[in-house]
Amino acid sequence: METERLDDFAAALRPRIKGDLRLDALSKALYATDASLYREMPIGALIPRHTDDVQAALEEAARFGIPVLPRGSGSSLAGSAVGAALVIDTTKHLNRITALDPEAKTATVQPGVVLDNLNRASGAHGLRFGPDPASSNRATLGGMVGTNATGTHSIQYGSTVDWVESADVLLADGSLVTFRALSPEAWDHASGARGLEGEIYRRVGALLGVHEQAIRHDTPRHWRRAGGYRLERLMEAPEVARGPGRPWDGTRNLAQLLCGAEGTLGFTTSITVGLTEKPAHSGLAVVHFPSRHAALEAVEGIMETGPASVELFDRVALRRAQDVTEYAPKLHFVQRNSDGSLPGALLFVEYDGESPLAVDDGMQRLGKHLGPGAVITHALEDAQIEDVWAVRKVGLGLAMSARLPVQAAAIIEDAAVPVEHLSAYIRELEAAMEADNVEAVMYAHASAGCLHVRPFLDLRQRPQVEAMDRIARASADLARKYGGTIASEHGDGRARGALAEYFYSPGLYAAYAATKRAFDARGLLNPHKIVDAKPLTDDLRIGPDYSPRPLAIPIAFPDAEGRDIGFVEAVEACNGSAVCRKTDVGTMCPSFMATREERDSTRGRANTLREALTGGFSGLNAPEVEQAMDLCLSCKACKSECPAGVDMSRLKTAWLNERWKTETPPARTRLLAMLPEMARKTAGPLAPIANAAAASWPARKTRGALGLDPERDLPPFTSRPFKTSEANDPNPTVLLYADTFARTMEPEIARAAVRVLRAAGERVGVAPDICCGRTYLSEGYLSKAEAQAHKLADALAPEAEKGVLIVGLEPSCLLTLRDELPALLLGDPRALLIAKQSMLFEEWAESRAETLAGLTWEHASGDGAPAQALVHGHCHQKALSGMDAPLATLRAAGFDARGSGAGCCGLAGGFGYEKDHAEVSRAVAEDRLAPAVRAASGETVIVAAGTSCRHQIEHVTGRTAVHPAQALASALKR
Repeated sequence: METERLDDFAAALRPRIKGDLRLDALSKALYATDASLYREMPIGALIPRHTDDVQAALEEAARFGIPVLPRGSGSSLAGSAVGAALVIDTTKHLNRITALDPEAKTATVQPGVVLDNLNRASGAHGLRFGPDPASSNRATLGGMVGTNATGTHSIQYGSTVDWVESADVLLADGSLVTFRALSPEAWDHASGARGLEGEIYRRVGALLGVHEQAIRHDTPRHWRRAGGYRLERLMEAPEVARGPGRPWDGTRNLAQLLCGAEGTLGFTTSITVGLTEKPAHSGLAVVHFPSRHAALEAVEGIMETGPASVELFDRVALRRAQDVTEYAPKLHFVQRNSDGSLPGALLFVEYDGESPLAVDDGMQRLGKHLGPGAVITHALEDAQIEDVWAVRKVGLGLAMSARLPVQAAAIIEDAAVPVEHLSAYIRELEAAMEADNVEAVMYAHASAGCLHVRPFLDLRQRPQVEAMDRIARASADLARKYGGTIASEHGDGRARGALAEYFYSPGLYAAYAATKRAFDARGLLNPHKIVDAKPLTDDLRIGPDYSPRPLAIPIAFPDAEGRDIGFVEAVEACNGSAVCRKTDVGTMCPSFMATREERDSTRGRANTLREALTGGFSGLNAPEVEQAMDLCLSCKACKSECPAGVDMSRLKTAWLNERWKTETPPARTRLLAMLPEMARKTAGPLAPIANAAAASWPARKTRGALGLDPERDLPPFTSRPFKTSEANDPNPTVLLYADTFARTMEPEIARAAVRVLRAAGERVGVAPDICCGRTYLSEGYLSKAEAQAHKLADALAPEAEKGVLIVGLEPSCLLTLRDELPALLLGDPRALLIAKQSMLFEEWAESRAETLAGLTWEHASGDGAPAQALVHGHCHQKALSGMDAPLATLRAAGFDARGSGAGCCGLAGGFGYEKDHAEVSRAVAEDRLAPAVRAASGETVIVAAGTSCRHQIEHVTGRTAVHPAQALASALKR
């Protein structure tokens, strides 16, 4: 696009909007990809603050001939959300539920509303939106309309098209119209309107007549359709199945034509949707099979038992799930084979109803149908059911990251055929893939005839790209043969749009092309989607021409097998699935939760790094990279919550290490990195002087000059530091790893831990006073961190070899031994042994739960009830250990303990002490943690293992939090 025309467009638009028009290199790179295989550089991005901003953008775009692309969370698997256009991101501001009518069972939403948020609001009235894609924690309603999304329960609830009542839409010229159901008389009246709206009604009415036979006879028969345009919805067409959705009622509704249109016909600014009642009860039967085909052969018969859904999950996806920290503990529903191997496939069969009896009846029908030899486990409790669905929902991300650098390619994953033909379709598809020596992972909606088939391909190799094209055409041929469709919920985008002319009849494709022209004659709305698409193999994100700069980093990035994949491949592990854009659950990604900016998500950072590695910007030291990495709190949540296991914390460490090779670190960076060394010199006799000096006005002014937040008090040093000699029992069974903070700032924690350890019968020693190197890692000093790692290995390995447990108090420090030590000393067996023997205090306590329960505990609750405890987990603890241990520990000691339900505290070591981060640090705390603490009664004990967490809680809420060791020691009868 000519620079002058774009400049003129920007100059005309900026005075008209309150949002942000971004034409910089970073913004373009951030929106160049979605969750698909494709990368297309947009001309810029608009973050509208109001609908008026979008209208102004479309008006000026029409005037200057600028293509426009609406975007939600960018989780499209088909490439619907990428293109050489102005990307308009609705998620930051256009995300309000503007009306909710429980009696009418309707809701009106802006396009950026996330499905889970709508379901949370409607759930208070016993209602929900029917379609339920696996991406519900980040999928927007605008995006769901765009792809005609559905989900696990499509056999009950149909697709989005079945639930859209009306929509406010900006047309290609920027005019705002409302599309709703119209009687024939009302349609005729609308056809007489002036302007583009009337023209659309006239043209669509005419093309329905011209192309009637093609629409009736050539539209794919399978009811689960998302490809092309939903023209069959505008006529009585009994030849075309409508599925479980609404029957033909004689009206025409252009809002339904927008479903699956991917923004190619108009920009939806408000959507009114129907809601349905939530089932009162549900339960899952997990049926085990020796192979995928055995499972698929069983589906048609299982459907006769009346399930609410049937989902397939194969062995490939199961293997990946067991390798991911977040999901491995949830696999309790899997019964291994007698030789310890995983089953070949699972079917998750769900039954629901108004009573538990209805669910049980379904289970009985299933058991009777399958017979006594079937291997079935059940998930009937809410927590069990949530675990099953949590694993199923991340099947996509798990599959995509299974075999890097080979990708589980999203090309044919949306094809669907009638259930009775599913097994035959898969057998013939497998044969076609075998001809190219290609395997695949398969999972998802067996009950609807839609298996997400993801072939494993290395698209850097041109022969594999050619194989991808052959496999895509083979899938299309088979879908046509069995009366199916190539797109059933993920849309056309680039992947299926490229096959549209091949798959559909000439007459039907002509009808679709005429529809596009009727709405958008100049082709400015999300061009090259659905019709007039680019070739399937063009614009691949990682293709034959992909050539990242190699980078040697002195810390490993081990995969599940222990292979060091390296920095570049660790960046490429991000597949764009956008789980890091969830906002109300988990910890990932705290900075995105605070800012709602794409650049502050794990995906945004990975895309930025990849862009820098492939020649974008001015390299890894470019200001664009610094901008994207700046708000990463190194929380490690992405390592466990990201299905691809992207470890942005380690990537940031490696990036900083590279940066400091050519730049001098700021004084505050050096100060924070050297904190443990300074603390050891200051604690003790100098502490009173140092503490007084730190609180003085000159010191605050100096901190401000260094870029630290002068309003945040530094943690005081202790006059009586914890000494190694305070616990030196002979032949220790436990070696207490007392970290810098426990030694120099909060020695009462270490002393409390010693008391509890001894009360439980342990012989306690104290590890040598060697820092774990966490601050060096956080600030990018890898050579210093490696030196500390060698010292730790020399000091701790002899005890670990004796079987002594290494028990730590500070999660970030102890877990450095478990996570970073083996990566810094790759191949050193001592590092692996130390990691194996290292335990958090709470993990040790959980392992001694029976012993602890046998001790005498005293609590301060006046009425004799157990003392309440609100427990907040450190981010590294949640990522690498989980929260079961701290809760179990406190409950064993008689506390009524519950989790805070919060993500990151926002302090994150030195992050929150930096002046530039103060606002975001507080926003992260205020997201869920601070409200949870304020809501707790004054008698509730606030428990947090992390030093940063405790200080942040006190700073933001004024409440004092204690370490779990302190909570136990204070309740232990003396």
